[in-house]
Parts: sequence; structure tokens; C-alpha cells
Amino acid sequence: EHAFSQATHGACVLCDAMGSPNSGVGAGEAERGSEGSPAISSEITDRTAPRLSVAMRTMQGHKDAVVCLAADLSGARLVSGSADGTCRVWDLRAPGGARGIHAAIVGEVSAVALGEETLLVASGMDLLAFDLAKVLLREPSRRLEALAAEEINEVVVDVAGRLAAVAEDSGAVHLVNLHTWRLERTFAGKRGHTNLCSSVALRPGRDWGLASGGMDAAVILWQRSGRAHTVSMRTQDDERSAGVVHGPQLCNPPFVHSLVYAPSGETLFAGLGDGSLVVLNAATGEQLQRLRGGHAAAVCQVTCAPCGVITGGNDQAICLWRYTGKELSERPEVRLRHKEKINWLTWAADELFVADLGCGIAAYAGLR
Repeated sequence: EHAFSQATHGACVLCDAMGSPNSGVGAGEAERGSEGSPAISSEITDRTAPRLSVAMRTMQGHKDAVVCLAADLSGARLVSGSADGTCRVWDLRAPGGARGIHAAIVGEVSAVALGEETLLVASGMDLLAFDLAKVLLREPSRRLEALAAEEINEVVVDVAGRLAAVAEDSGAVHLVNLHTWRLERTFAGKRGHTNLCSSVALRPGRDWGLASGGMDAAVILWQRSGRAHTVSMRTQDDERSAGVVHGPQLCNPPFVHSLVYAPSGETLFAGLGDGSLVVLNAATGEQLQRLRGGHAAAVCQVTCAPCGVITGGNDQAICLWRYTGKELSERPEVRLRHKEKINWLTWAADELFVADLGCGIAAYAGLR
């Protein structure tokens, strides 16, 4: 089977993120590419910011919606998981754009991650591993059957490539040793989530840490011993903390949809169901900022990039928040309107990759 096709550039449109697309369409207006697909729409959010030209291309290969993405630390490879039952590994260094180099047929995919020459795939309640040294990924090289009690929502790998953290619908978080392929610990019980665990993150840097977020509107900071500190996300009416920037009032509960640590490991970012972005002290859980005004619906994805923190919302908006290393800008500097509801965001090789309800993967270049 010819599993992959090259990235297509026919619908690629350069757009000035300050609101002056090269084609002459104004900020916030819709434009369509040469193949009939929606192009980038941008809004003016900070007129003092540098002018940016943002281009989008599409990577084709899947036959159904792409539900999850992950990139390795080097930014050389991207992996995607789709509702078509396959996972695909993309070489981002290929001349002329990304090129598919591997395909794995797993049946059901809910999360993916990349370790050292290993593709990790969550399939239902199982965790599968494929050896990327092989050309054909017909069968997993390792499998942890029934690792989770319910469906797995996210898998992340630490910077050393030794541990994987797994979040699942029961609210539990599992820590797997990738060298021994054994379960090291399950974080759950009275200190854990009371509803499904939607996101998990492993802290980079010298100090070990694991954070999880869930549909109980809680961020839990776990110690390796199993001790935990719970940070409850308050509703907007109850919020009186310092660092709050008020924006549109949403009725959605502040469920935690996405978590990511800053590269330094000092701060933790959380995307909430009420449309806000929260910045926490990674060690203490103290809320440093709570930012509104970027999204008109739940913040479903958060990722870090050299240019700042990027959020994706159920309102189809992608927002870039500048990060000084101590705090985020109070408003997003750039806002892009994506063509469909966003499933996943990840940053690699100086591009933002976006999975949505379509079969392709959008790659945005020029965010800096």
C-alpha cells in the first residue's frame, strides 16, 4: 500500500498576522485557496507587534480525521494518529516538505507519543510500542494489555525517553518504564481525580514532577511517592486571584482539557473549558496568571514554542501568547482562525502542526 503522499501546497496562502493578507483580504475575512479549502484568516490583536507572514500547507495521507499528534524532541519527526485506524510517522527534514516514512495499522487510536526509536500508541485500554528501526510496522514490538481501566486519553514521554505517563477516562494516571516495559506506579485513589483525566505532563529539568488535569476541574501535581497537591480551578464568578485578565464570560465549567510545562520546567500552562489559559507555579501550584480574551469556547489544546505559548480552542481559533520566561502577555499577540474544530496541536521544526476533523494535517510556518 502506498500509505503517504507529499505535503500539498496548492492551498497555501501567505497571510500577515497583523491583518493584511498578501492577497488583499482584510483581517478576520475569509479567503479560499486555489483548491477550494479555507485559507488562513487572521485578526488584529496587538498593533505594536512585529508584522508576521504566516503560511499554511497541508500534509495528506490519512483517510479519516486526525485525532492526535506528537513530535520528538529533535523536531525531526512527527507522528499522527487517525480515526482510520492508522498511525503515520513523518520525516520533517525531507527535501520539499514532510514525507511519510512509516505506517502502523492498529485499529483504534486515541493518543500517540515518540520515545527513543519507539512509536507509542494508545489503542483503547492498551499501550502499544512499535520499533521505528523497522521499515514495516505490521505488529507492535511490545504491548501492555489492559493497562488502563477505561479509554486512554493522552500519552507523554519524558525528556530522557525513559518514562511514559498515561492518562485515562477512569481518572487514573499510569507511569510506565519504557526500558523494562513495566508499570512503575498508578496515581489514583483518594488523592486522584474524581472524573476522567484528560491530560498529563511530565516536568522537564532536574526536579521530577508529573501533572494531570481532568473533568473534575482540577490540576494535580504528583510526587513520585504518590503524594499529591490538588489545585482546583475556580469558576469565573469565584475568581478573585491576582493575575486575572478578564475577558468574555463563558458559562462552561473550568474543566482542564490540556496541560504542558514550560521548557524550563518552572511553570505549567493549563487550557480550561471556560476559555481561559492558566499559568501555575510548577512546584507549588500557585496561580500566577489566568488569561481570558483569546477564545470564545473551551481551550482544548496548549503547546509551547520558541515564539511563546500557543492555544487552540473549540472556537477554531489559534492564539499565540508571548512568554517572557516569567509571564505571558495579557492578550494573544496573534490570532488565527483555523478552518475546522481543532483536535491537537504540536510544535516541531519551526512549524505549528494542527490536527482537526479533516484527513490532513495543517502546518503553519512563520509564527515567531
